[in-house]
Amino acid sequence: MQKGLNIIINFWKDVEFELIPHKNSDVKTLKLSDENFETLEEHQLQINNMLLSKYVAYFEKIVEKWKYDLGCVFDVVQLLIEVQKTWSFLENLFIQSEEVKKELPKESE
Repeated sequence: MQKGLNIIINFWKDVEFELIPHKNSDVKTLKLSDENFETLEEHQLQINNMLLSKYVAYFEKIVEKWKYDLGCVFDVVQLLIEVQKTWSFLENLFIQSEEVKKELPKESE
């Protein structure tokens, strides 16, 4: 269990989001690589399995902490995807549409 925890802890020390250019502009969007997202799901599964082990008592606090932390990372990644999709849709609506610019000049800015 200690080895498994060490692998998970060491992996997440160095994970970074990628900055991806958005549609030939200066704007960058954030993305967790597909490989890191798969690893996140795998590590969540490993942590849940550790919690089901009869030997978890000694490691229970740190395993619970990592369950919470990895859950937060997962939630943030999902929200980030949702916000960026919505922003991308609204960007086209407000920036590309001349009609919207005329009707809502302040909002378009």
